[in-house]
Amino acid sequence: MLEQAEVDLGRRAFRLTLAGTLVSALGQGLTLPYLFVYLHDVLGAPLPVAGVVLAVASVVGLGATTLGGPLGDRAGLGRLAWIGLLVQAAGTAVLAAAPGAGVASAGVALNFIGNALVWPALNGLVAVQIPAEGRSRAYALRFGMLNAGIGVGGLLSGWIVSVREPASFHLVYGVDAATTAVFAVLILAGLRGSPGYRSAPRRAVAERGGYAVVLRDRAFVGYLAVALAFGVFGYAQLNGPWASFVTGAGGSTTQVVGFAFAANTAAIVVLQLGVERWTRPWRRSRMLVATAVIWGIAWVISAVAALPVLHGPVAAVAFVVSLAVFGLGETFYSPIGGGMPNALAPEHLRARYNALAASTWPLGGFIGPPLAGVLLGGSMPLSWVAVIAVGMAVTAVVAAVLGARLPSAVERPAV
Repeated sequence: MLEQAEVDLGRRAFRLTLAGTLVSALGQGLTLPYLFVYLHDVLGAPLPVAGVVLAVASVVGLGATTLGGPLGDRAGLGRLAWIGLLVQAAGTAVLAAAPGAGVASAGVALNFIGNALVWPALNGLVAVQIPAEGRSRAYALRFGMLNAGIGVGGLLSGWIVSVREPASFHLVYGVDAATTAVFAVLILAGLRGSPGYRSAPRRAVAERGGYAVVLRDRAFVGYLAVALAFGVFGYAQLNGPWASFVTGAGGSTTQVVGFAFAANTAAIVVLQLGVERWTRPWRRSRMLVATAVIWGIAWVISAVAALPVLHGPVAAVAFVVSLAVFGLGETFYSPIGGGMPNALAPEHLRARYNALAASTWPLGGFIGPPLAGVLLGGSMPLSWVAVIAVGMAVTAVVAAVLGARLPSAVERPAV
């Protein structure tokens, strides 16, 4: 009876976490496309300076992720999420009120620190709120909810934000800060006493350990390699280089880029739960292979769209389709991106496992864009697509090999 009561408490906490995710995602969607524009066009930071601000903030965020692992294991994942949301809200509020680029830089750093604490903490919370057989759907549902909120926020921002009206930027960043603070209040008020909010009772010293123990887990290190490859050849190329390719070598417009990202979000929201239900019995390594193959196909479609013979409306449609296909790949990855680290993690090291998994995102962001810059800036921009498509093919092979190293209970999840 007590066990069932704890399960019910965890499910209620998860529903509250979903509600907070949707509210905060609406605010993030208002501001997500505009940070670089805000720093440069509104606050007057030269483009190189704006780039340095984001790079430094990424480094600081990576450090925060590393520190957040031990903090989450000691204090509890719910507490870590609450602290991270408060820091993130404070950083966004500083951005909203910033009179210039100097103050805004501090806000960006705080925002990145908070986000670096929140993301792995929320991933870990799902694993303690939901029984094993329901986690795949839970991760997929949270990812779909996140994208739905960001998509709606992005549509609203198109009606609100204008470079000619700096106050519009202060408004959307203020709303973003407020929605993040609301999520923090929901965590503090609604999750106290729920599974994962506080750390488990202290275990024997022999059962505890730091990152050295985590990195001795060969299956997890193999997963980190695949996740980093997804960052380098996937997400890091999506966030910036792809748009540059479309408007440069692809000869298309920023409007096409906007439609393509809308198609990406729509594909995730519409397909996520159906894909999760269909693939629930699949091996986890097969899900990783499918993600890599689908993303490779998306990049090939972009390459075909950029061919001179297709310039015009047909090319524009192909570019939009390519990001919709990328979104389909994301629906395969989302249950695994959150589920794999938690399936491998022992309870007392759960936050550290999630922190290392989350660190592949900024690391991919460091490696991927400079690689893209060299290829896109050369005499053969199409070589960029060739490299990242081949990178996805190699990632698929590595993911297949990883399947042989995963424990059977992890490779074949409970359904």
